[in-house]
Amino acid sequence: MITEHQEVARYQVAEKVRQAEIQARRRQVRESLKVDQVSAPRHTLATALRRLADRLEPQAHARRPGLSVVR
Repeated sequence: MITEHQEVARYQVAEKVRQAEIQARRRQVRESLKVDQVSAPRHTLATALRRLADRLEPQAHARRPGLSVVR
């Protein structure tokens, strides 16, 4: 038989576990956003360089690997 004290303790432990899981998810989201913020300028630069390479090489569909430094 579970006493009232044990039931309250069980509820408190379950609540703490739930809060810890929520905090862990929030940390993961924050870390993934930090990674995205760091890589965003690189992605923008790479996109701009690819567009420039496409302008310089009008036959983009016939391009083979190794012809462009960017790709």
